[in-house]
Amino acid sequence: MSIHKSTIIKKQLLELAKQNTSDNPWVCSFPNVADFNFNYYTLLNNAKDTGIAMNTNPGYRVAVIGLGVAGLTAARELFRSGYTNLDMYEATDRISGRTYSIPAKDQYTTFELGAMRMPFFTEVGDGQCILDYLTQEFGLTVQDFPDPGSSVANTGIYMNNGLGPDDNQPFPEPELMIWETKGQDPVPPPPNELLQDVYAKWEKFADMFTTQAAQVYGTDQWDAFWKQFVTYYWNLNFRELVVLDAVDQYDPNKPAYFGGLGMSESEARLFYTIGAGDGSWGAFYQIGALYPVRTLLFGFASNHKLIQGRFDGKGEHNPGPYSGQSVYDSFGRAFESPKYLGVQSYGECLMFNAVSSHDKDVNGCSLYDSVKSDKFDTNLYMYTSVNRLSKNSDGTITLGTEQFSKTYDAVILTVPTWAMQLSINFENFDYAMLPPEVQYGLKSSHWITSCKVFCSLKERYWETTDIPQLISTDTYLQGVYGYGVDIKDEQGNIVKQDPGVLLLSYTWEDDANKFLPDLDDDQLVDKCIAKLDSILENCTNIGQGISQYVNRDEPAVIHWSQQPTYRGCAKLYRQSTWSENFALLSYNQDYSHASNLYFAGEAFSLEGGWTEPALRYSIDAVLNLVKNSGGKFLNGFDMETMYPTHENWIPG
Repeated sequence: MSIHKSTIIKKQLLELAKQNTSDNPWVCSFPNVADFNFNYYTLLNNAKDTGIAMNTNPGYRVAVIGLGVAGLTAARELFRSGYTNLDMYEATDRISGRTYSIPAKDQYTTFELGAMRMPFFTEVGDGQCILDYLTQEFGLTVQDFPDPGSSVANTGIYMNNGLGPDDNQPFPEPELMIWETKGQDPVPPPPNELLQDVYAKWEKFADMFTTQAAQVYGTDQWDAFWKQFVTYYWNLNFRELVVLDAVDQYDPNKPAYFGGLGMSESEARLFYTIGAGDGSWGAFYQIGALYPVRTLLFGFASNHKLIQGRFDGKGEHNPGPYSGQSVYDSFGRAFESPKYLGVQSYGECLMFNAVSSHDKDVNGCSLYDSVKSDKFDTNLYMYTSVNRLSKNSDGTITLGTEQFSKTYDAVILTVPTWAMQLSINFENFDYAMLPPEVQYGLKSSHWITSCKVFCSLKERYWETTDIPQLISTDTYLQGVYGYGVDIKDEQGNIVKQDPGVLLLSYTWEDDANKFLPDLDDDQLVDKCIAKLDSILENCTNIGQGISQYVNRDEPAVIHWSQQPTYRGCAKLYRQSTWSENFALLSYNQDYSHASNLYFAGEAFSLEGGWTEPALRYSIDAVLNLVKNSGGKFLNGFDMETMYPTHENWIPG
C-alpha cells in the first residue's frame, strides 16, 4: 500500500531537505536516488537547444543495441551532439521496450503492459529527474495514478476468503474491507486494527529513516551516513528486515541504524498483502533489503503519475510525427508506427520528434528522419538480433548478426543481462575490459518475473457501484487496478473521460510464475474474471460481480519471463551482493575507456524496475563515451569537476 506520510515525505521534511541540500545545481534534493546524486535534469535542460556535447571526431562510429527508452535516449543525445555515424539495433518489431502501451479500443487509455506509473520524486516541473525533462520537452500530459492506499482512489482488501486478517476472530460474514482514502490528505490508516498495527510498524521505520536522511541528503555528510546504513543492512533480505527487532527511537550515538520493522510471523503475512509502497511487496521478500529501501524511501514509490500521451491545451489528442503513417527501417521493413498514447509516448517521441542541436545539419532532424537522409550515415535495423561482439586489435568492436557484420569504434549495450547471456557471445575482451566481477555481475543478476492480465471496461464501475477502484488480495490475483484517462483543458475542465481499463491481475515473482503452466491467455483471462466475480459476489458488502462492466473480447496479457529479448521484467538483486552490483553500476566509469563498450539502462542500476534509472544510465553512457572519444562538452559542463564518481568500497 502507498504510505501517506513517509514515502511521499512529509511537507516539513521536504522543506528541511531543501534547506540542507547544497546550492550546487548538479545535486538533487531529497527524495532522490541514494547512491549517485547528480541532477541530470539540469544537464539536459541546460543543453536543451544545443545538445550535451560536440563531436570532434566526425568519423567516429557508434552502435546502440536495444531500442527501449535507454537505447533511444542514448541514441538521441549522441545524435544531438553530432555523432551521426550511428546505427541502432532492435530485435523486435517495435521500439520502446518495457514501456509498452496498447491503446484500448476507442479509448485514449492504454493497457500498460510494462511500466505504468511514473515517479517524479516531488512534483512535475520541479526539475529533479529526466522523466520530468522529457515530459516537458515532448508536451506529454499526466494525471495522478491510483495507487493502493493513496488519496487518488479507495482500496478494497480481501483476505482469508473474506473473513479478514485475524484467524482467531474471523468476520461473521465474508466482506471486502474498504480503505476509504480518496480525496483525503493525509489518508487514514487501513480499516482494521491488525492492519493498522502492521501499517504503523512500517510507518515508524520509514519516518525515522526519512527524518534523518532529509537532514543530510545532498550535503557532505551524506556519503558517510549512507555507507553506514549500507554496512548495517546490505546482508539482509527484505523478509529479514521485516522481522528484525524494531528500535523505539533513533539513537544518534548509533548513526544510520534504524532497527527493523519488528513484525511477528503473522504480521509479516499481512504485510505480504497490504505492502509498503505501491501494492503488495510480499513477492519481494527474498530480495535484498537495500532494494525496497532505495525505492520506497527515496521517492520512487510515491506521487505516481499515469502518462496520458500528447494532448493540447484544448484536451485534443495531439499526436506527433508519423502518427498513423507507415514507418520503415533501413532495409525497408515496416515496424510499429507511433501512437503517442501512454508511457510508450516517451520512446516514440525520442525516435520521431525533431531534435535541437548546435550542429546545423542535425538541428530540426529526428532520429528517424536521419535514417532516411543522405546527410548522415545513420541506420535503423529492426528485427535484428545481435549475436556477437568481438574486440579487435585496433580497439574497434565488430558486431555480428545473422545477416551481416559491422565494425564500430564504440558500442552501447542496453540488453537485459539474462537475454544478453543467452544471445550474445563476447570475444577477445580481456580482464581489463570485462573483469571477473563484471562478468559475475552479468551472470548473477536476478531478473524478476511479472504477469499482467488486462481487459477494457464498458464503464467505470467504481463510480456507479460499491466496488472500489483498487483491490488487494491474498489470492492468486494479488493486485487489481481500474484506471481511465481524464483529458482536461487548460482551465482544468474534463473534456473527455474514458471508461478505462481493468488490470485484473498484477503479479510478481512466484505469484506470476503460477500462471505459466497449462493456461493459454484466453483461459487465464476467463479464470481471472471468474475469480474476481467470485470474490465480490461472496462479500456481503458488495454482493455483485464485475464481469458485466468488462469487455471480455478485448484482453491483453503479458508474461515477461516468456519474452525472449527480456526473459524477465526487472533486474533486482539478493542480499550480500554489493561488489557485483557495484561493478555493473560503475562499469562505464572504470572500464569503458579500455573496452569501448558501454552499459546503459535499468539492468545496470540499483533501482531496477523503474524507468528513471534506465534513462539516467543511458546518459551516463553518453557522457563517458563523449569523454573517451575526445568530444567537447557544452554549456559550461565539465565532467571532471561536476560529475560525481563511484567510489569502490566494500561494506562491513
